[in-house]
Amino acid sequence: MSTLSSDTHPDVERFHIELLRKTPLFQRLQMVASLVKTTRHLSWQGICERYSNETSETRTERFLFLLYKDDIMAKRVATLLAHKEKADTK
Repeated sequence: MSTLSSDTHPDVERFHIELLRKTPLFQRLQMVASLVKTTRHLSWQGICERYSNETSETRTERFLFLLYKDDIMAKRVATLLAHKEKADTK
């Protein structure tokens, strides 16, 4: 088997893969969920830093487009979120 990471020694990679195989499924799923959450958080932070002069709604649309890869879906979800936010503040 070829290595998956060019910067990792093959023996270390083999050991890591073996550990993952021995890890119960629920823990692997927790790791994946944590990775997704972290990735989304970092993406949101990056958008907020890069587009700090834009409105919150526009940044939300950018984030949703990044998630869904669909401009129409991103705008619809952003609109629904904005309406919910306004209703929650009343």
